[in-house]
Amino acid sequence: MTSRRDFLKGAGATGAGLVLGFHLEAKARPGEAPRAEFRPNAYLAVLPDGTVRITVPKTEMGQGVRTALPLAVAEEMDLDWSKIEVVNAQPGPDFKSMQTGGSTSVSSTWTPLRKAGAAAREMLKAAAAAEWNVGVEQCRTEKGFVLGPGGKKLGYGALAEAAAKLPVPKDPPLKKPADYRLLGQRTPRFDGPAIVTGKAIFGLDVRRPGQRFAAVLRCPVPGGKPRAWDAAKAKAVRGVKAVVEVPTGIAVIADNTWAAFKGREALAATTTWDEGPAKDFNSATLEGKMRAALTGPADEARKDGDVDKALAAAAKVLEAEYAFPYQAHATVEPMNATVHMRADGAEMWTGSQSPNRAQERAAAAAGLKPEQMKVNVALIGGGFGRRLGTDFSTEATQVAKAAGGGPVQVVWDREDDFRHDLYQPATLHRMRAGLDGSGALTAWAHRIAGPAVLRSWMGGQKSPAQASVEANGALDIPYAIPALKVDFAEVEAPTALGWWRGIQIVPNVFARECFLDEVAHAIGKDPLQLRLDLMGDRGVVKFGREEADIRRLKKVLQVAAGKAGWGRKLPAGHGLGLACHAYDGRTYAAEVAEVSVEKGQLRIHKITCAVDCGIALNPLGLEAQVEGGIAFGLSALFSQITWEKGRTVQTGYHDFPVLRLADMPAIETHIVPSTEPPSGIGEPPVPVAIPAVLNAVFAATGQRIRRLPLGPDSFK
Repeated sequence: MTSRRDFLKGAGATGAGLVLGFHLEAKARPGEAPRAEFRPNAYLAVLPDGTVRITVPKTEMGQGVRTALPLAVAEEMDLDWSKIEVVNAQPGPDFKSMQTGGSTSVSSTWTPLRKAGAAAREMLKAAAAAEWNVGVEQCRTEKGFVLGPGGKKLGYGALAEAAAKLPVPKDPPLKKPADYRLLGQRTPRFDGPAIVTGKAIFGLDVRRPGQRFAAVLRCPVPGGKPRAWDAAKAKAVRGVKAVVEVPTGIAVIADNTWAAFKGREALAATTTWDEGPAKDFNSATLEGKMRAALTGPADEARKDGDVDKALAAAAKVLEAEYAFPYQAHATVEPMNATVHMRADGAEMWTGSQSPNRAQERAAAAAGLKPEQMKVNVALIGGGFGRRLGTDFSTEATQVAKAAGGGPVQVVWDREDDFRHDLYQPATLHRMRAGLDGSGALTAWAHRIAGPAVLRSWMGGQKSPAQASVEANGALDIPYAIPALKVDFAEVEAPTALGWWRGIQIVPNVFARECFLDEVAHAIGKDPLQLRLDLMGDRGVVKFGREEADIRRLKKVLQVAAGKAGWGRKLPAGHGLGLACHAYDGRTYAAEVAEVSVEKGQLRIHKITCAVDCGIALNPLGLEAQVEGGIAFGLSALFSQITWEKGRTVQTGYHDFPVLRLADMPAIETHIVPSTEPPSGIGEPPVPVAIPAVLNAVFAATGQRIRRLPLGPDSFK
């Protein structure tokens, strides 16, 4: 069995290793002799004035990597946090794997970045020791200086040239957590001021000399192609310069986005389409196929014991069906990319979670070698997995090439984003549990039916890892059950699919944790106590090639329940519900929700969350990630994408609701102290929020919700 983490590693999701190598760059101020930068590796450059430039190999999309990753370097290097510069890496020889996803940014770069900072620190100490003719052990570092005996003190900038000539330590000593000065402190976002003052550059902010703007008219049905159109109608719009055909549709190129959109609108009125084989696709038919697949053949993801035999011998069998709908990413910043085609190559500016893949595919589309396509990575106004795709950046390259050169920015509008997303697919879940005469849980079967994200991601090819990836969050159920089976039945659909924040773990944990709540109430046992009993006293448990430390999961569950006052008396109409999960066996999260339902209206009052994600590099950023993840998960309670005649019914926030400020519950985050290496926190809070709330709804009303989204009739 292949875990999602293993798959992502194979797909190039983890960070590049420590890249060493020295060179000197002359830097001269007016009236000064040239001085050298100290660049011990691809991540660091010490400037002559003492400023340290840190290159971040992951994309910032609101998760705080431009703060957390520099903190790891600054801690080991003993930097003055006020004297650092942060720049984005670019795809190339030094950064061959910049993919940002799966909550792996910190965990995959933690060791390389610390070693980079520690190596530079030791070299600077050695340079100072040589200058003073003292032993290196007599030197220490502090806030950008090397301190020596007798009050000696030299700044890093003054030592840069000498340090650059020294050998690189093979195994520099790393600090112990007890000695951390920066890590573990509540540190504001490094780029926060630039973002709130509008100085930060997102993809939509890119402006180049002579830049034009484009909008693409695409068939509303997946796979459809234009049959006929009248370009003259678009060209009659003031500001429109050209209309060109590209593989994804027809591009209107103009002096500004407004003209491009208006020209496209005029063009659409004249265009007829060959809608292709997906023209009759609809949600009702797909659900019928998924329901049929709940009892047909399936690919096995996990099997412990003989489930069929255990169910047949059970004194009582519980069964339920859970339904999760298609979801859109709904990023605040729509897709966009700017591409400048030149005679000798091309340059791109875009917010991408996969810059290396964007470079490769754009270069191929332009007929260039990857090294001829320079990619500048902008800040992202919402990624959530959507910008792991390269459809929008490849398309922009095709448009720029067809436009005949010069910089062209292709901008999607909100409807484009909803009509042409890489969706989280719908799934149905058949849950069965067997109980013996004493009420003990003896068998568990979880069948998942739906389209496969991994097949879509692999270009239509089925991967050997498909069942285990699609069953993530179900196969790694942390409870000890004698007989257990988890499988996945693929149901094909013509829609483009992609990774979502929390990926398939979200619907799988929704079904798993809600159904376990049903089991608890069926046997008259407290839902918290049932979970604790089923976890037992186990330590590290393996699920195929995946594993999780059940002790850490049990701890966060106990902390969340304790802080939320589990079991306390509540006002009438209120209820508490809980859920937990070990996310990819790395991050442990538990949440307790307090809700009320009055006159058919759900109100989520508070969510208490406990997390163990190893060492917390920046607790302030961690809390923000928890809050954002919970908000993302709660939005999925109310949103869905449906299909009619091959088209999405929903086209924007007006019919795809996301959580509004007035609906945001109070969130209390408790970080369980840990000395384990840091793991991800962007996704783990997402899947736990939904079942915690729905279990609380049952506690408040006695009504079990098994189908999302919630609607006006959900609480009748």
